Parts: sequence; structure tokens; C-alpha cells
Amino acid sequence: MARWLLRARDALGSDELKLTQEFLSQMMGVRRTSVTLIARTLQKAGLIKYKRGHIQIISTDGLKECACECFATVKAMSDRLLGPAPG
Repeated sequence: MARWLLRARDALGSDELKLTQEFLSQMMGVRRTSVTLIARTLQKAGLIKYKRGHIQIISTDGLKECACECFATVKAMSDRLLGPAPG
């Protein structure tokens, strides 16, 4: 979820993401209850603020630490092919 949120942030150019649990669960291929548990964990860690349909990224660096090492690789490839995301 950390990697997915970082990619969404890059694509939208904002730390404010209007995303529902249902949408996130479909995009990540997991149950909605899993999204709830992960969002709570990220929020308790001070990385995001989450409330119904709205996620605010508080710590991009913290999310990068939680994301797999593939985030940097995927971002570099995307930037090379599509150009850097706004922001």
C-alpha cells in the first residue's frame, strides 16, 4: 500500500488523495478489511492521515521506507519512459 500511495502521489502531484477503501482494495487486489488494517497501521506510524475517502500523506520518506525497494526502480523506469510526474 505504501508503494501504491507513493505512485498515486506522483501521478496526481499532491499529498492529498481522495481514495476510498473499496477503490484501494480493487487496485491492490486485496480485501477491503486489509486496506483498513494497513491504513490504520500507517496512520499510527504517523505516515498518513486517513478518514473516509481521504488520505493525506504526512511522510513521503516514511512511506518510501515502508515500500519495497522496487518503488525506486519502477519510478525511475516510469520517469524514463513517460517523463517525470508533476510536482
